[in-house]
Parts: sequence; C-alpha cells; structure tokens
Amino acid sequence: MADNRKYYYLKLKEGFFESEEIKILESMKDGYMYSNILLKLYLKSLRNEGRLMYRNVIPYTPEILATLLGHQVGTVEKALETFRKLELIEVLDNGAIYMMDIQNYIGKSSTEADRQREYYNRVKNEKALSGEPGENASALSEDQSSEPKPRKAISDYSTDFEEFWSVYPRKADKAQAYKKYKARLEDGFSHEQLLEAAKNYADQCRRDRTEEKYIKHGKTFLGEATPFLDYLPKNAPQASIEVTDDENPFRKG
Repeated sequence: MADNRKYYYLKLKEGFFESEEIKILESMKDGYMYSNILLKLYLKSLRNEGRLMYRNVIPYTPEILATLLGHQVGTVEKALETFRKLELIEVLDNGAIYMMDIQNYIGKSSTEADRQREYYNRVKNEKALSGEPGENASALSEDQSSEPKPRKAISDYSTDFEEFWSVYPRKADKAQAYKKYKARLEDGFSHEQLLEAAKNYADQCRRDRTEEKYIKHGKTFLGEATPFLDYLPKNAPQASIEVTDDENPFRKG
C-alpha cells in the first residue's frame, strides 16, 4: 500500500555548529540547552515553513513551549530572548514567532530564491496586518519582487562595533546601526565616546526599567541628530557634522 503521507525534515549544513551564532549561543550558561531548544523550534516550524503559531491563531507562550519542548519555563524564556538578540528569531506583536534562518535548512532547489523572497515578504505582510509601526511595515510599499537582503554575518562588523553592540540596550537592525556608527566615526567622534554613550544609555534604561519598544534603535541613537551626545559628559569634545541640504529640515524651498 502506498504511503501518501507528507513528511517534513530539517536539513542542516555540515558547518551548522561552527557558525558564529551557534558558537556564541553554546558558550553561554545553559547554552547547550538553548541550542537544543533552537533545533526543536526549527523542527516544529517546518510544517508552517518557519512560522510558529498554534493553528495559525494561538501564540506559543514560553509556558506552552516549555511543555512541548521538555524544558523549564525560565530556560525557554531566556533562550527566546537570546535568540532575538542573535537575530535567530523574530517575534511579532501578534505573538507569531518566525525562525529567521529556516529557509537555509529546507534544502536547495531551483526555486530557492523564490522561496526566500516569499518567506521574507510573508513576515513583512504579517507585520503590516498586525499593525506593527516603523520601517518594516512601510517596506511593503517597496517592490515585492526584489531579492531579499541576506542578513549580515557577524564577521562583517568591526571589533570596535561589536564591543559597542554588546552593551547597547536594544538589539535591532544591526546592519543599519553599523552604517551610522561608521558615519559618526567619519564625523570625528571616537569609538570610546560612542561606547561610553551606549553604556550610559543602557544604564539609564535599566534604572528606568524602560520597555524595549521605547528604547531607541541603534541607528536612531547614532543618527545625524546625534542623540547620543545627551549621554556623554557636557564637557566632552564634539565633532563637527556637516549637514547637507537634503538633511536640513529648515532649508528654504
């Protein structure tokens, strides 16, 4: 009798455990449990091509995942937070969890680029439908047929920026933050100044118990308006920044 059931499988590359994200993950306390949880989430998301949401309606809470994955609730909570910081998952406002690298493990075919593009567009569409603000929702106005931009590898960033990023209190849109970081260095600010500002801002966020959604993105903190200067000593030397006409909100029409 023919077996007509559909099977789902995870196809890992040979160097999966040699990737920098997994090495960082497993170097942490309970890191091997985190990598076990990550693999189980990959497997659980296969049936829905990387999206985790029970019957497409009920979000998987840490409590539910702890029961399904066989780990303590606290371990699952810490693992999810770590995955978010390493950009291995993205959690939408409606509770849907997307495994951001899952398309790399489904297998290679002639339609791989189409599958990647469809997957990232699906994430953006759901963000827009769930009412999430910001650049991700506005990105829907762009040409949906364009190729998805691959995530930057950790090795693409300078050592100084990695030090800055390790203390910055919100891990989001790292690539854009790096561009702003380099721009501020070109303006004459030093790595030490930017690092000190990030530490002071992180300290304030901890003291005030600021919710993550109210913490500035790194690209905003390092933007042309230089909000990071508010977190440096008032007598700190400042670089001069040339503002072009396009960036000047007070330019004459």
